[in-house]
Amino acid sequence: MVIFWLFRKKKYLFLSLGCIILGWGHVTSFVGFNFFEKMETKKLITIGSYNVKNLVEVRIGKKGSKERTKQENDFIHFLKRGEEIQILCTQETSKFNGKFIKEKFNFPFVHSYHSRGTFIFSKYPIVNSGGINFGTLTNSCSWADLIINEKKVRVYSIHFQSNQVSGIADKVRQEGDLRKKETLKDIKGMMRKFKHYAKLRAEQAQKVANHIATCPHPVIVCGDFNDTPQSYTYHLLTKNLNDSFKGKGTGFGTTYAGSIPALRIDYILTHEKVKVQSHEILKENYSDHFPVICKIAF
Repeated sequence: MVIFWLFRKKKYLFLSLGCIILGWGHVTSFVGFNFFEKMETKKLITIGSYNVKNLVEVRIGKKGSKERTKQENDFIHFLKRGEEIQILCTQETSKFNGKFIKEKFNFPFVHSYHSRGTFIFSKYPIVNSGGINFGTLTNSCSWADLIINEKKVRVYSIHFQSNQVSGIADKVRQEGDLRKKETLKDIKGMMRKFKHYAKLRAEQAQKVANHIATCPHPVIVCGDFNDTPQSYTYHLLTKNLNDSFKGKGTGFGTTYAGSIPALRIDYILTHEKVKVQSHEILKENYSDHFPVICKIAF
């Protein structure tokens, strides 16, 4: 709009420019401007966070073993991109698909607090592990202490409570008419759900923040927060941790591939001793989320 008003009515340019300046913190939380930063050449560790949606699009419902095998191989190639991933945190993962990821990506060490939900796959030894109880199997937090280059590092894989509004959002997008009471009723229902589940996420995030506060080691937090960078959940967990996207992200930070557009709800947060060298969001619809991949160093 700044460019548009520049050629149409210059006095309106300052209105659009003012909105950008006042909301600059919101802009940088969704758009990365790290275009020309150089990556250090020392040995880097690749870490990923990915809500795999139980690999429904990869392994379930494929007719014939050949089609399923091809889809699985395409998925492996997509996530690896020809490189080895040393640490992978996943959400919405079953024990069955956890075994698949362990074998196909050659992870010798795996931890999950529950038999399904959040997993941590690692090339580095796990010397201690556990979880944080959210009171539900649908959402969970698994953590593990890894020995990386003779240093102990704690990694968290988190899946906070979802808003559960995707179905209503699809209905409004496809059939909605703001002149009809039914559409307004659906929108109000979405807002009520959002309010209720935002409170649950805040409680879950507080449990994680309290747990992190007692950790004597550098921390890496990965996960599907189901919340944007404007949320209480995000601000609570980034008080003492750095957002990899803000540090090294480029372009739009969309991580949700579902019907609600332009959401950044998947994150990798790091302790100040963990230096993020690159941040990528891989865009392919193997799930309703996109994986976040970072290269880090100490």
